[in-house]
Amino acid sequence: MRSLKLVQLLRKTVIEKKLATYQNLLSTTKEAHDPVWKGILPIYNNLNEDQKEAFIKFLRIVEVNTMSHVLGILDGTSSYEEINENLMLISDQNDEKINGDLQDIFLELEGY
Repeated sequence: MRSLKLVQLLRKTVIEKKLATYQNLLSTTKEAHDPVWKGILPIYNNLNEDQKEAFIKFLRIVEVNTMSHVLGILDGTSSYEEINENLMLISDQNDEKINGDLQDIFLELEGY
């Protein structure tokens, strides 16, 4: 698997599909048992449509920043104190190194 393909799959699954899931859950859930959802549902339901749209955009920013940071750790461009070795992500089909520019590819696809 090539770097671009991996990033495209991660972006589609982790960003696009999860954001759609959250948006759907926020819009359709009437009652929740989870304490976090119990807290956020009344807040979300009291927002007007513009505010709801802004809230979903904020969720996307959080997802994008999180994904970018994880990819940066895999690439070795974002530091993490407890990781003091180089990570290598390879494909088992051809031993091709995949990481190194995953974060850059992701941010480019996001328009940054």
